[in-house]
Amino acid sequence: MSVRKEIETQLKADWADIAELAGVRVIATERELDDITVPTALIRGKSFALTPQAPLSHRNVGLLVTLISPHLDLDRAGDQLDDIVTATLDYLDARYSHDDATAVGYGARLAYDIPFTVIASKE
Repeated sequence: MSVRKEIETQLKADWADIAELAGVRVIATERELDDITVPTALIRGKSFALTPQAPLSHRNVGLLVTLISPHLDLDRAGDQLDDIVTATLDYLDARYSHDDATAVGYGARLAYDIPFTVIASKE
């Protein structure tokens, strides 16, 4: 199973117990989504690198989670994403190294990108 798919499975399980994230659809895919009817966390791959502390056994896998609001009204989307983005950052803080959340567009929708790094075994 790919690291993206493992993270998808983990987020689905963990986020079910977090009120702000329980209603977020989590999907790991590189394709564009066109059926966004609920808040969505899209997980995509960004990079692979050696883990400096363990270069023979592990890799740093760079991933990008894009949090997308289904609302086309940007004010409603912003209000909705405020809670989702902060809850996602709180979740990532305790588990992964991550960068800042940056507002982006996803088609006509408002979204936030959060790059993060997973240390994965080469096996």
